[in-house]
Amino acid sequence: MLDINYIREEFPITKKCFQVYGSTEPKNLIYLDHGASTHPCSTVLNKYIDFIKNYYSNVHRGKHYLSMISTELFDRVYETIFNFINASKPDNAIVLTANTTSALDMTAWLMKDHDGITLISLMEHHSNDLPHRHRGETMHFGVNKDGSLDLDDLEAKLKNNKVKLVAVTGASNVTGYINDIHKIAELAHKHGARILVDAAQLLAHRQIDVKPNDDPQHIDFLAAAGHKAYAPFGSAFLFGPRDVLDRVQPYTPGGGTVLFVSEHDYIYASSPDRHQGGTPNIAGAIALAESLNFLSKAGLDNIRQHEVELTEYALNRLKEVPEINLLGDIAAEDRLGVITFNIGELSNGLVADILNHEAAIATRNGRFCAHPYLSFLLGRDDSEQIITRLRSGEKFDIGGAVRISFGIFNTESEVDDVVENLKMIANRKWKAKYDNDAAYFDCKGVQLSAS
Repeated sequence: MLDINYIREEFPITKKCFQVYGSTEPKNLIYLDHGASTHPCSTVLNKYIDFIKNYYSNVHRGKHYLSMISTELFDRVYETIFNFINASKPDNAIVLTANTTSALDMTAWLMKDHDGITLISLMEHHSNDLPHRHRGETMHFGVNKDGSLDLDDLEAKLKNNKVKLVAVTGASNVTGYINDIHKIAELAHKHGARILVDAAQLLAHRQIDVKPNDDPQHIDFLAAAGHKAYAPFGSAFLFGPRDVLDRVQPYTPGGGTVLFVSEHDYIYASSPDRHQGGTPNIAGAIALAESLNFLSKAGLDNIRQHEVELTEYALNRLKEVPEINLLGDIAAEDRLGVITFNIGELSNGLVADILNHEAAIATRNGRFCAHPYLSFLLGRDDSEQIITRLRSGEKFDIGGAVRISFGIFNTESEVDDVVENLKMIANRKWKAKYDNDAAYFDCKGVQLSAS
């Protein structure tokens, strides 16, 4: 069980205050945007700063103390990640990248010359969709009315098409729905395809086990980033099979990717060096490893229990808010701590603005880089019309929703605060005037007059 008081003391951001409209006293920030980025805890920050202050040096080949220490710390990062996702080393490699997007695009690059199409779920973040479209032929498989993945549609498309890769998120950044990635892996392997899991949302919330390579439920590729797991920006990783990684040219050729270069020839290194061109984000990688150690010590089962309890509490309390429309009918135990909603016809931008300026509540609004999924959940079929209007140069609000996403340090009292402020908004009793140049649009794209 999490010691929530100890956890909150570990995060400096929990003490941050902002002056809000209509109050003479600063108000404590309520941070509910973990789905976008999580804040580093003191343990991770101290490790990061210690490296910058005392051991800052490039890795590998240096024979001086700083380089040797930096190299040792950096090389341990791979071991930490392997252990965290329960992966075996001989047949696999971990490539350190700048973010999840680059890791997912690297997979599309690695698989681009393989025979077949890439099947992409309709609930994907754009980062696990557009790279595949850019690299080859793709097809989407659908979702059910409740926002969950339609595995029957996946299986039918696996049977009726030559598929090389199934690209699927471990958990949705919109509804929080947790996909059964091992069942999907088994379906993919049965039909001769590999699986790529975008674990950006999953990494800090639930234990990941990629399973042995010869297991039918093995995860072939897995990508995730530190900035969604309580580490600083700029460090992520791709886990994948060595035979695929070492068969293609480097993702970014350059320094560090070769064994030797002559005037007319070169020999590339094996992975991970093969795909890590240039100086890596050494400090960020070390901080990422430290954040994974922090999560392991806190206990992924404890974190998950806290999240389920908090999400269930929030889902029940949000029912009190007039006109609220929750996107996705998914139980707390089947989702991450992610809840997306609209309030009547109010603009998602207006709701997020009021929460921020009048209550210091940090949320995310819009379409969350998952436009097809949002269109489905909103029941909108105007995507082609939106594209036509945007291509013509028209500027307008494309609609969306508001998202709250919980992290390790959030509490029920913070949920209470959110609910009371949403009730105030639903009753149109906000204090300030919101009349910015962009104006506000309702969830159907109809402009609202300023309040």
